[in-house]
Amino acid sequence: MKLHYLPLVCSALWLAVPISAQTGAEATDQSSLQIIQTDAPGFPLKLNDSMVMNGDATVAIRVDRDGKLTDCLVTEYSRKEFADTAVSELKAWSYVPPRVNGSPWSSVQEVHFDFSRTGVVVSVSALDFDINRVDEMAEGSYSYHSRTLRELDRIPTPIHVVSPVSPAPVAGESKRTVTVDFYIDEEGQVRMPSVSRAEVGTDYAACALDAVRQWRFEPPLFRGRPTLAFVQQKFNFVARQ
Repeated sequence: MKLHYLPLVCSALWLAVPISAQTGAEATDQSSLQIIQTDAPGFPLKLNDSMVMNGDATVAIRVDRDGKLTDCLVTEYSRKEFADTAVSELKAWSYVPPRVNGSPWSSVQEVHFDFSRTGVVVSVSALDFDINRVDEMAEGSYSYHSRTLRELDRIPTPIHVVSPVSPAPVAGESKRTVTVDFYIDEEGQVRMPSVSRAEVGTDYAACALDAVRQWRFEPPLFRGRPTLAFVQQKFNFVARQ
């Protein structure tokens, strides 16, 4: 399935502007985000007396470089009770941030909870929107899930867009492309912006992410109602001639 990009002008000229909060380290020698489950997740108590035997929920989380959970965003669930339980567990757990060249970095990940009466399986992945999940949604496995741009009534209208401030170019490069993945929530707020592992720690990613965090949109609509939307935006950094 092809994901559509927001039709915004997102090219930027390279300027010699220092990014004091970034080191410009290459995305090598990385360690992944570690989640320390301080207690074992259980089946939702509210469903103990029900006929429901299993279900699942996915929550996008942001962990800062100090290992603090700073944001949670439910992106899909089969029943709300599963999402509520997942969020409650995530807020109680501890985190070790990933490292790039020995330095800790903030991270956005998706945590999937597969609930059953016999136990709960928790898995972690990068922020994405894969074809298998789309197929499950089409089959009605989820009562709530995010939408792609192609599913919306129309492309969300931007009401505030900030162009990235570009870093100095790397020697020998004339163009650099960075793709930012993020959600637009039901209120039009940008949530969970992230880049690929290859871009983590680069000045290009820092500039793109800083810009996207400031964007605002009209609420995405699906069949006339506000919805959560998953989108991708490409930034082309072009050297000034």
